[in-house]
Amino acid sequence: MEAESIILDPRKMRCRRLRRTITEAAKLHEMYADHESASLGRSAYRKTFITLTYRNAGEWERCHVSRYVRLLRQWFNRRDHACRFVWVAELQKRGALHYHMVVWVPRRLRLPRPDQCGWWPYGSSKIETARNPIGYMVKYATKTRPEDLKRLPKGVRLHGNGGHSGDARIYLREKLMPEWARDRALITRIIMASRRRDALIDAGEYDPDEDRCGVVDQPVLQRCTGGMVDLTTGEFIPSLWRVSYDHGVLSITKKPECV
Repeated sequence: MEAESIILDPRKMRCRRLRRTITEAAKLHEMYADHESASLGRSAYRKTFITLTYRNAGEWERCHVSRYVRLLRQWFNRRDHACRFVWVAELQKRGALHYHMVVWVPRRLRLPRPDQCGWWPYGSSKIETARNPIGYMVKYATKTRPEDLKRLPKGVRLHGNGGHSGDARIYLREKLMPEWARDRALITRIIMASRRRDALIDAGEYDPDEDRCGVVDQPVLQRCTGGMVDLTTGEFIPSLWRVSYDHGVLSITKKPECV
């Protein structure tokens, strides 16, 4: 039996990718902040909500938001803290872009206003406390509709995030993989953890109270043409789907052996 083709809308896919990435990245930062707060016995971070607005509708350039992020990272680095942030672009009714960002700021620090310190010389900025950072970002991520993408400047980035630790970056990358790849990564990690635990037990070095055998410390899958490569075995894992592009129409069909 031949599987039915599914027509894909690139704009809808881009919006969906925006929502998924922003939501998962914000959740990861919140999880880390909650862990730090629990270990300190008090709130460790002030979740700061920043809005960056352009003075004129046609003033946008692709380097503007990356310049602001670079200056923000430098500010945190000079204070020996990771710069944990998530941002999303939104198109205003007047046609101008503006940016919404949540930054997880250690309690003893206070961010300067971007327009006053020269980090955002292209218009105005606003800083306020975000009581629900995940909700804030999801709200603005869902505002971008497929039809809005037609009005965006060419080459514009819709979202970004940063400040994750090495294991968190691996976790986030795998979380955003297709479902079939996520399942394979989970199985591989379970097998790896079991082998590490068995090796420690055999050596008489296993301590249940300090079990870190399941820690995400290295990637196990790598994207490649047609699927994934298992980095632990070198095995090629083909995608379940066949992608085709015909007369401007993008579609996917489940491979016959996977139906």
